[in-house]
Amino acid sequence: MKILFLIVFLSGLSFLAVEAAVPQANESTAQTTPAEEEDFGEDEELNDPLEPLNRTIYFFNSILDAFITKPLAIAYRLGLPEEIRNGIGNAFTNIGAPITFVNHLLQGQPSRAGTTLARFGINTTLGIGGLFDPARDMGFHTLETNFNETMGVWGVNTGPYLMLPIIGPSSFRGSFGLGADYFTQPLNYAFRPENHNLWIGLTMTGVEIVHQRNLVLEAIDDLEATSLDMYASLRSIYFQKQTYRLTKLKKVDEAKTNDEILDSPTEREIFG
Repeated sequence: MKILFLIVFLSGLSFLAVEAAVPQANESTAQTTPAEEEDFGEDEELNDPLEPLNRTIYFFNSILDAFITKPLAIAYRLGLPEEIRNGIGNAFTNIGAPITFVNHLLQGQPSRAGTTLARFGINTTLGIGGLFDPARDMGFHTLETNFNETMGVWGVNTGPYLMLPIIGPSSFRGSFGLGADYFTQPLNYAFRPENHNLWIGLTMTGVEIVHQRNLVLEAIDDLEATSLDMYASLRSIYFQKQTYRLTKLKKVDEAKTNDEILDSPTEREIFG
């Protein structure tokens, strides 16, 4: 049961971390020179030595999405008002604060870690468990991060591309990062079989997967309609997302406007 919980929980963390990055592709590409794009494309191909296996797993994941995740996301959007959906998204952002806090420290950013801690305290209390975001109105802007990005800041390459069963697009670095983030989340030590409350953690994970999928219904539909090779498009977007996030993390201290860019509701929800 512990292994099952780990798999399901990781799927909730990473499902949108990759597929929901679709809206950022154009912006990221627009900031890249033609020469950089060419080099990037070559690196991309070299980073997928397991492509035959990855494509098989992608086909399996696509079936799960078409028959389970996407229909649930559509029902979720139709059944709940936008205000409630936004509150749910805020709550999941607040739940992820411990992961963000630890990784800001590991990235050598104590001020960002302090802001994250302040946001968590304010939103957990005044924000009623994180359903609302009063900390933002007080000037505490969010800048979420994870161990995958921490390793990137340390200079660790993404490594080969991996399409994981259920979890979806990832990489060697990303997969290791997901495991590290799992052990950084305190709730994973609370919702355990021996405590007879594992169902709470599984339910929360399921709701988060559906919520995140609902955020990108149109984006992924548009990509599927215009892409000649959906697998290759998602792979490209995955690597572009890694570059985009690391660039923003490194530049965020250079100008306050970068905080606003990363703090916009759309990007905050997409990057998870």
